[in-house]
Amino acid sequence: MLGSVIVSSPPMHPVGLTDEELARLLQGLLAAGKESLLVVNRFTCSVFSKEASTNVWDFEGIGDLGGDSLSAMSSYFRRRVLKWAETTATNPRDANLSALRVTAATKKVVQSWQAAVLGATTSKGRTGEVSSKTAQKVFMASAWRCQFDGCGEDLSSHFATDGHANYSYLAHIVASSADGPRGDAVQSPLLADDAENIMLLCDKCHRLIDRVAPAIYTTEKLRAMRARNVADIKRLLAGLQYPPAEPIMLIGNVTGQPHHYSKRNVEDAMLNVGLRPSRDEPEYFCFNSYILHNPHSAAYWGSLFESLSTDIPRMKALLNGSARGHARPHLAVFPIHSTSVLILGGRLIGDTAGVSVFQFHRDKVAGNQGGQWAWPSDATEPRPEKYRLEVLKDHQSETEACLLVSLTFDIAQDRLTAECYENGVLKLPTLKLTANRFSSDVIGHPKDLELFGTKLDEAIRTLQDRWKVRRIHLFVGAPASACFRVGQKIQARNQAIYVCYETDRGSGSPFKQTIEISSTLVSGPGGEQVAL
Repeated sequence: MLGSVIVSSPPMHPVGLTDEELARLLQGLLAAGKESLLVVNRFTCSVFSKEASTNVWDFEGIGDLGGDSLSAMSSYFRRRVLKWAETTATNPRDANLSALRVTAATKKVVQSWQAAVLGATTSKGRTGEVSSKTAQKVFMASAWRCQFDGCGEDLSSHFATDGHANYSYLAHIVASSADGPRGDAVQSPLLADDAENIMLLCDKCHRLIDRVAPAIYTTEKLRAMRARNVADIKRLLAGLQYPPAEPIMLIGNVTGQPHHYSKRNVEDAMLNVGLRPSRDEPEYFCFNSYILHNPHSAAYWGSLFESLSTDIPRMKALLNGSARGHARPHLAVFPIHSTSVLILGGRLIGDTAGVSVFQFHRDKVAGNQGGQWAWPSDATEPRPEKYRLEVLKDHQSETEACLLVSLTFDIAQDRLTAECYENGVLKLPTLKLTANRFSSDVIGHPKDLELFGTKLDEAIRTLQDRWKVRRIHLFVGAPASACFRVGQKIQARNQAIYVCYETDRGSGSPFKQTIEISSTLVSGPGGEQVAL
């Protein structure tokens, strides 16, 4: 029996320690002269320690007591500083130490326990009780990949000195024996050869669920994990039937927050809309995550125009097919950049049937299928009247006009430049495109971009065909995908000059000019020019 016990520190690992990690823990405790107590159940081991001068035991960690741990303890068995106790508790950390029978830990005792664990978790857990037919079902459902969340290791072949080798385990969720991890006297014999009760796991993940942290990886948790994996595999393989699309990352540093590209989220977002990536890596356009976002800084535009001088020809080659040696590919555009660059990107790529535009949803919880790039699954299709076009000041005979796009916020007229507004009066003909509400998530459904685009067409027809203006001042407060959509609607043929504006820093700050886009050139605030 033992004295008082204090659980004074959490495990070193959020789930549990591997054999190697547990060995390092034991080695450190023993080298420091501490007495160590190993409390084991049928599969795993908790470690407690105390100073020689006290009867208070401190919890140190829990994990897999394997060969490495045995080696770490081997020179200490004779010193009798290692204690041993067995418990029936599901998690040995929770055992009532004062009620346990404690003996000296010996090499023979540890090896005997390890042999019992090996028999319960390995020999019966591989293929001995799984028929060939069931095994094939598991292999096919998993596509020969480890089914543990976040692992996915390819188990069909491994590079080894003897060539190909199989390091996969057919791991039972409900153990094939009542004595195994998650075993059940009734269910174990019934489910031993049931493919839906078996996961394909790599050695590391198999040890994790059976020997490192069996108390954490319960039957319910593993069943849910397997179901997610099977659904993901089916979805990914179904994606082979989808048309290919080339991912385009129109990404920049916005408000000092560079966007971190997630290949998986981009792939999942594309699969959700019936597309599959045609390349492992995306094309980047105007990538400037290393430059502080300041659209009114000479350094900002100087760097961007240096990038544009190579990016625009590269984009044109992609669009006309010369970059890949075949027809123009379908494009999947993922935009997060300054308003002006988004508009320019849309103008370059154009408004064709071969472009799919995605919206980054900042308030969506990351980790969902497709992450923040996926269209929300609970979004409702917007009604046709969601977007409307208003004439704030009609056209007389002017050659210039203003277009206000107010989606995320209402653009106050006193924030416009002196060319457009002065002394409480609009000086130029002005159109305003807005929605039935102002919000950062106003673009929440693919249909939003379609309806918004229809209103943009109406606005541009009014400006260029009816009013026949030659210069359009463009003020946009909208989500990234909508800014890109504005650029898509600017057609090179019969195009007026579009002058882009962005707000200065600070709430309610005025708009200032950034770039001009003509049918042949994009011009910067410092006189920079690049041909389109």
